[in-house]
Amino acid sequence: MINPLLILSFTFAIAMTGCSAERQYDDYGVKTVSDLTLTQENHPHGFSQTQCFVCHLPDNIHQVDRIHAPSFPLAAREAAQFGISSCSGCHGTNGVAP
Repeated sequence: MINPLLILSFTFAIAMTGCSAERQYDDYGVKTVSDLTLTQENHPHGFSQTQCFVCHLPDNIHQVDRIHAPSFPLAAREAAQFGISSCSGCHGTNGVAP
């Protein structure tokens, strides 16, 4: 029989290894504001998908303004307040019919 204290200690040790890791925010290689509009070419795996937050975790998006977009200061707040319905304002319809 395996000692429950050993299992608990092992689980705790594994959980703590991730605590010191530096957070890496999403970077999709967008170069200009016009690249924000999602197309089949620049968003092949997610094009026409409706559940953006399955792949794009809200805590990891809109954290670093890599293209100096004028609307960037509003992006994280809009996504947090309005959820997926706010994505089309900057990213277009992603091939999804309105």
